[in-house]
Amino acid sequence: MKISNFVLSLAFAGLCLNQASAQGVSYPNNAAASRSIGDSPATVRPAPFNAARSLSDHSVDFAAAQVDSSLSQGGEYAYQGSYDPVGSYDTGSYYVTSSDASGYAMNRSPKVWFDSETLLWFTKSVASPALVNISGAGDLPVTGGAGVPVFGGGDGIDYGLTPGFRISGGMYLGEEQKVGIGGRVYGLYDPSKTYKLASDGSGNPSIGIPFYDTFNNQENAYLVANGILPITIGTVKARSDLDMYGADGSLYLLLTRSDSMRMDLLGGYTYNLLKNSVAVESNSNGIFTTNDLFATKNTFNGGHLGVLSSVNRSRISFSTLAKVAFGSMQQTGSIRGFSSVGPTVLGAGILTQPSNIGEYSRDTFAFIPELGLKLGFAARQNVQFTVGYTMMMWSGVALAGSSIDNAIDPTQLVFGTGTRPNPMLSSDTFWMQGVDLGVNLSF
Repeated sequence: MKISNFVLSLAFAGLCLNQASAQGVSYPNNAAASRSIGDSPATVRPAPFNAARSLSDHSVDFAAAQVDSSLSQGGEYAYQGSYDPVGSYDTGSYYVTSSDASGYAMNRSPKVWFDSETLLWFTKSVASPALVNISGAGDLPVTGGAGVPVFGGGDGIDYGLTPGFRISGGMYLGEEQKVGIGGRVYGLYDPSKTYKLASDGSGNPSIGIPFYDTFNNQENAYLVANGILPITIGTVKARSDLDMYGADGSLYLLLTRSDSMRMDLLGGYTYNLLKNSVAVESNSNGIFTTNDLFATKNTFNGGHLGVLSSVNRSRISFSTLAKVAFGSMQQTGSIRGFSSVGPTVLGAGILTQPSNIGEYSRDTFAFIPELGLKLGFAARQNVQFTVGYTMMMWSGVALAGSSIDNAIDPTQLVFGTGTRPNPMLSSDTFWMQGVDLGVNLSF
């Protein structure tokens, strides 16, 4: 009797299994039959779920319904987004599902980044009095008369389009990426403005270095070439250089973020160096030579505060930077010159006289605001090409052109008296702005 009941039970179970197979019900391979209600839940990764299939379908894969308990624990990552087959670029974003106290998903930025940029900037013109005038042969090239300024004067000295570089990098600390560190090094490739002119054998054009004669109270000019004996042939060279380099280091503190944006507060240290020089030299008939040099250097050391924000949409990103550095600006000026008549050398030039030749310096408070805009296109998951705009301003710097006093007492070398030209170390505002082209690598 017991044997017959056992056989009937087996037959009945086989019938049920056949019926289940016919209806297409599938059982999970990883079901743990030995687990009881009191067992600790094991972590099981969910299988892909087909949203087009309803719960009423007999072909639902019950493995897709098992809960992955690890996704509800802080510090684990979920992935949200899509896969773009073009260039294998991943358009999704990583976020933490529950670590943020606000309950919102938190944006996962690249942990490490590196930027290399080419700068195409324009600078403010450096103010300067007229340093070289020309006129017709036989005419005096004085300012306000027949002289036409060809270097300095008017709108000052313009350096035109100036190339430069900027290299930056940084990293976020910790898994939540609420704190980061970064730094930049930047500069311009020594922009300069040069002018050179030589008269012909008849002294045409007439070339002069203009100044205001305080002894005679009138405009005057030192004649380099004029066509009137003994000054018939002459050459003049004028050059101005501008150098700018800087570096800064920042601490990044998260202000706010979402799936597609992030905003950080920046604080740190800024170093900046801005140098400027103007030189004028002349040679007349190979006998008379003059040389004037005005040079300034501005060294800034201070702190900075700023806000960096970024917004991402698929392959496109847009970021803004607003930052201001404030601290000590050390301004130094150097004025040197000489002239010669044959083998005899004199300790003064034309615009450089005993009253202003020397070294000068002072310290002053200054600030350097900076504004940056940047548009990026991601060609690969960790490679982005960028184009942007940057503007920097210096609240007070000493520039070479502003150090030139063109009012001269020509009797200083003869009588050893006179107070003009004065040594001038004036402070001017200065700015640079332009386009930035770069590439960004992130990991």
